[in-house]
Amino acid sequence: MFIRKTVRDLMIPLDKYSVVGPEDTLKEAVSSLRTSYCEMETGMCTEAGPRTIFVVDKNGVLLGILDFRTILKVLIPEVTGGLTARLEAMGVSMAMAQADLSPEEMREHFNTRVIRNAGVRVKDIMLQTKANIQADADLTDALKQIFRKNIIILPVYEGNRLIGVIRDVDLFLAVADILAASPSA
Repeated sequence: MFIRKTVRDLMIPLDKYSVVGPEDTLKEAVSSLRTSYCEMETGMCTEAGPRTIFVVDKNGVLLGILDFRTILKVLIPEVTGGLTARLEAMGVSMAMAQADLSPEEMREHFNTRVIRNAGVRVKDIMLQTKANIQADADLTDALKQIFRKNIIILPVYEGNRLIGVIRDVDLFLAVADILAASPSA
């Protein structure tokens, strides 16, 4: 028997997903994302955890998304484009050392850059959302948006209210479940 699932059936509810505010710091966002990514009991980090965090205002309105890659780009100014200028305007020096550095100096340089950027506000580095989907939408609609927009997550709404997220991995697991339950061809 075929069971039709909707986005709501597969989504991660918002209360199970990490969120931060726009005024939160990079350090706070990293801590929140790490907590949701790693299993607290074992301290082990796995690919199963969320790789993104929602940025919401005090009314729960989605403002943007922060992911691992965006966080890491803050540390590499040559790939951040306009972000470098915004951060420098806030007094965060992004100049790379041009001199030959020893391995120890390189480690210190990296650590210094990480610590220096800890206070950067989430609103200054977050990504704008490219798409969203309604909770009662069909899974095919979610797949289409993910591929057309080249994204890995879709915020899920019920009307105008953000209620969760559906990820590409959730859709993949639905495919795996369907195949596992189907008779062999």
